Amino acid sequence: MNRFVRLSTLCVAVLAGIALLAGCGGGDEDRQDGAALPKDFPVAQVPLIEGTVLSADGTRADGWSATVQGSREAGNVLDAAVKQLTDAGFTESSRSSDGGQRVVILSATKDGTTYWVQVGTATGAAGGGQSVFYQVSAG
Repeated sequence: MNRFVRLSTLCVAVLAGIALLAGCGGGDEDRQDGAALPKDFPVAQVPLIEGTVLSADGTRADGWSATVQGSREAGNVLDAAVKQLTDAGFTESSRSSDGGQRVVILSATKDGTTYWVQVGTATGAAGGGQSVFYQVSAG
């Protein structure tokens, strides 16, 4: 549980950082093709919404993070991300909203490993309102 508390604190800090970086982008001319997910990111166990990966890092030992800019057709990207995870067998355990940041925590056991996923959005985040942040841990 201590690891979960640290992970929750990290998620809030990263979401705040994303919001601060929002002013750094120009326009579409500055958009990159996307970042690569870490080699050991559990793509088969933790589905991400379709879109451009803006940033990604981490390891299995420390947990992974990824920010994905979804398509405009996705509608509410947080709802789309949560639906995709619940459709993949994840169970929602909590939701929080504070100062324009919304976070949903889900978990699932896959192949004998429990995955905790915090997925969230922040107003003014890099990638605009269509970006969603994932914080994933395995244990």
